[in-house]
Amino acid sequence: MKRKHILSIFLGTLLVAVAVVAGVWMLGRHGRVPQHKPLLLSRLVARMHARHQALKAQRDSVKVVRVRPDTIIVGTLADAQGNGMPRVIVSDGFSCTLTDAMGHYRLRRNARARFVYYTVPDYCEVPVHSPSDRTACFYQSLVKGDSTYDFTLRRLPLGRERSYRLVVFGDPQVTTAMNPYYTGPNNNRGKKTDLQRFKDETLGDVNTLLAEWPATENVYALSMGDNVQYYGGYSPTLEREMREAMGSTRMTVFSVIGNHDQDGRQLYRQKWEDSWGPTDYSFDRGDEHFVCFNNVMFARKKGYFQPGELSDAQMEWLRQDLSLTDKRRKVVLCYHIPFTFGNGPHGGATPLAIATESGHYSSSRLTPILRLLEEFEGGFELFCGHTHFALNHEIHYQGRDLMEHCHAAACGNIWQSNINICGTPNGYYVYTFGGTTITDCYYKSVGWQRHKQMSLFRADTDFNGERYAVDWNLPTGQGVIVANIFNADSRWVVTAVEDSVATPMTRLSGKNQDAFATGYHHRYAEAMPYQFISKANGYLIMSHLYYYVPRRKDAEITVVAKDPYGHTYTASSIDAVTEPFYNYAHFFKRGR
Repeated sequence: MKRKHILSIFLGTLLVAVAVVAGVWMLGRHGRVPQHKPLLLSRLVARMHARHQALKAQRDSVKVVRVRPDTIIVGTLADAQGNGMPRVIVSDGFSCTLTDAMGHYRLRRNARARFVYYTVPDYCEVPVHSPSDRTACFYQSLVKGDSTYDFTLRRLPLGRERSYRLVVFGDPQVTTAMNPYYTGPNNNRGKKTDLQRFKDETLGDVNTLLAEWPATENVYALSMGDNVQYYGGYSPTLEREMREAMGSTRMTVFSVIGNHDQDGRQLYRQKWEDSWGPTDYSFDRGDEHFVCFNNVMFARKKGYFQPGELSDAQMEWLRQDLSLTDKRRKVVLCYHIPFTFGNGPHGGATPLAIATESGHYSSSRLTPILRLLEEFEGGFELFCGHTHFALNHEIHYQGRDLMEHCHAAACGNIWQSNINICGTPNGYYVYTFGGTTITDCYYKSVGWQRHKQMSLFRADTDFNGERYAVDWNLPTGQGVIVANIFNADSRWVVTAVEDSVATPMTRLSGKNQDAFATGYHHRYAEAMPYQFISKANGYLIMSHLYYYVPRRKDAEITVVAKDPYGHTYTASSIDAVTEPFYNYAHFFKRGR
C-alpha cells in the first residue's frame, strides 16, 4: 500500500510538471499561448492539482490509521462501589496527569514506558501483591496493543490516617555468596545464607516489635535500595525472593532501587522492575507525599556518580508530579545515593564548603530539586541509604540549613558481622508521622531493646591496632570516654555525668573512622576489603561520636543522651566495650 501511494503521488506530480513545461514551451514558441489553448491548459493543471491533493489526503489518512492504538492510554480509577476517584495522579514514569471528576484519565504513553500507575491517595489502602506478600502493587504493566488500564481502589475504613509508623531499612543487600560471620566468641562460623539471616535476624526482630504495637495501627516500610547484590553469582530469582521476604510481615512495603539492584545491567534492572514495578513513583500517607526515584546514574568509566544524579527526563517527571500535589503536604524524597555528599561527582556537582569533608560534593540536581520542594508548606525530608554508615548529614547550602537522613544498612558490612562500618549495629529505623511532622524516630538495633541507642568505649583501648585517641587526636592516659550514638544529630543534647555533675560532651565530626568497627573488621573482614571500613575510605563521614575527658580517669561515667522527640537514653562506662569480642559485633544476646 505504501509503495502504491508513493507511485501515485509521483505520477501526479510528474503530470503537473509536464503540463507546466508544455505551457512554457508554447509561450516560448509562439510568444504567447494561442487563444484556443488557455482553457484546456488551465483545466489540465487544475485536474492534476486536484488529483495530487486527493492522493496526499489519502496518504495522510493511512498514517492516522497506522498510529499504534496504545500511544494514548486511558482508563478509570474507581472505588469498590464504582465511584470515580477524582484528582488522582496517574503516570507512565515520564509524564503525569490527574483523573477528572469521574475518575477518568488520558495520557500520551512514552515509547520507553513499561508501566502505568497512580499515586495512592491518602484516603485509600495501598494495594499489595498478595495477602502473604504485602509489597505495594499500585501499577500495571503496559502491553503492546492495549490502550485501556483501569484500577479499583479501596477506601480506608476510617478515612485518611492522622498518624502512622514507617519502618526504614537501609541496604538489606542479600547476596548469592555465603558471607562469613560468627555465632559466638569461639569463632564458630555461621552457615546461613544472607537471605536467611535477613529473615531470621532482621525480620524476626521486626515481628517482635510489631507484636508490641496495636494490631489496628497502620505500619508501612520502606527499603532504601540495594535489596540484592549479585557478586556471588547471578540468580534470576533472588530479587523476587527478597521482595516476598520483605512482604511477609503485616507491614505494607515500598522500595527504591539501588546501584547493586542494577549494577549498570539491563537484566538486573528488569528483574527489579519485574518484582517491584516502576522505579520512579509516588504515594500519599497521612499528610505526607512520598516520592521514590532512581538516582543512580551510571557512567562508563566511573561506575556511577556519587552524589546521586537524575536525568532530564526524571527531573521533568518529578516537576510534573510535584506540580499536581497539594502544596499543604510534607514531601519525603526517597532515593538510594545521598544528594548532599559524595566523592565521585558528576561534572555539574558542587564542592562542599566544609573543611572536615574535603573532596565531597553536592549533586548538580540539588538546587533545582530544592526549588520544587520550597513550594510545600509542610516542608520536606531527604531519605537515602547506600553508604553502610549512619549519618544525619547537616549542611548549610545556599542559605538553607539542610539535613539528609542517610540510613545505616540492615546488612551492616555486607552480612559479615553485626555492625555497619561506623559501628552502628545492624538494624532499622522507626519513624512516627503525625500531621506534617515526624513526631518520633529511633534506631532499632537487631537483637537489642529499644533503649540501646549508644555504645561506649575508652579512647585508649586498642582494637586490633585501632584507637579512638589516635584517630581523633584525643587526650591519652586520662580515661577518655567515647560515646557512639547511632541516630544523633545536632539537635541531641549529650552530657557526661561524673560524681553527679553533668558536663556537655564534645561532638566529633568529619572524614575519619570508628576505631572499634575498623579494628573488628581488620581481623574478621573477608567479604569486603579492609580499606572500605577504615579512614582510607574517603567516602566515610562520622558525625555521631561524642567524647568526655573525666576529672578522675577511673571514675564511673554515665552518658545521658536526649533526642529531639523527648526521649532520654543512658549508658554507663562500666559497660564500655573493651575488645572486639564478647560484644554485639561478634556475638549478641537478645534482650541486653
